[in-house]
Amino acid sequence: MLLQRFLAGVVLAILLGLVLWVDWYWLHDSLLFHVFFLVGIYFSAREFWPLCRATGHQTFSNWGTLSPCALVAAHYYSVHLANPHEARIVMEGTLVVAVLGAFLFSAFRHDYKASLGGLGVTCLGLLYLWYLPSFLLKIRHMGSDGLLNGADWNTFGHQLTIATIVVAKGCDVWAYLVGRTWGTRKVFPNLSPGKTLEGGIAGLIGSVLLALVLRWDAIGVLPARHFDLWGTALFGLLVGFAGMMGDLSESLLKRSAGVKDASQLVPGYGGLLDVMDSLVVAAPVAYFLIPVMLAI
Repeated sequence: MLLQRFLAGVVLAILLGLVLWVDWYWLHDSLLFHVFFLVGIYFSAREFWPLCRATGHQTFSNWGTLSPCALVAAHYYSVHLANPHEARIVMEGTLVVAVLGAFLFSAFRHDYKASLGGLGVTCLGLLYLWYLPSFLLKIRHMGSDGLLNGADWNTFGHQLTIATIVVAKGCDVWAYLVGRTWGTRKVFPNLSPGKTLEGGIAGLIGSVLLALVLRWDAIGVLPARHFDLWGTALFGLLVGFAGMMGDLSESLLKRSAGVKDASQLVPGYGGLLDVMDSLVVAAPVAYFLIPVMLAI
């Protein structure tokens, strides 16, 4: 189990690293990252909707899978529009179509007593599968709107994306290893039996240390000229904690459906939802935290 988890993690890390590097170094764009993200969203959706059905809710699986994928494509198109107003229309218009489509499907099913629950889980799916994870795409393009005082968005957004992923997933790794080896005090025994106080503390310490390492001049993923020492430590702490909340959020969905893993797609982890869970909450926290750190 541990070896499978390690090997799967290494393969995914190398694949993501290559995608980010090719985008940054060769393409000077985020095309491959959007494609990688879209594939991840597709398989996550294929895991999410069975969880909803297992709780007895009506679902619109095909539409609920197509909609977040369409939003990824719309985002890539919108970030290349020169007019911010047009970009906003593209994104908001696609989202409106996604929601209205769910209402339309519900109307044609004629099972109106189940409509409210079905529409509710559809909106939850758009939030969980698209809106929250989409902040990773926003981080990748951070600076293209002038938010970072004219910084090169291709380089800076690339660095910030790596930092967010490494800190959030690094917290996962530290918490898992320490909790598995020395953890005794369970924090949420019914929700997530594997989560321990010792593992949680180790995860937060590990995320802070990782953030500080990324700030080190020899690595320079978090440039020291933009991130001071205390700001970097705070970034690691808050993004790591947010990653833990993402993990617990997905555990809540699985327990509600009565399953241990979202699927068996990724050896040692379970499903792709089990891999991405921490980033679902860590990405928006990092996105809103970064401008604050730069302003301090």
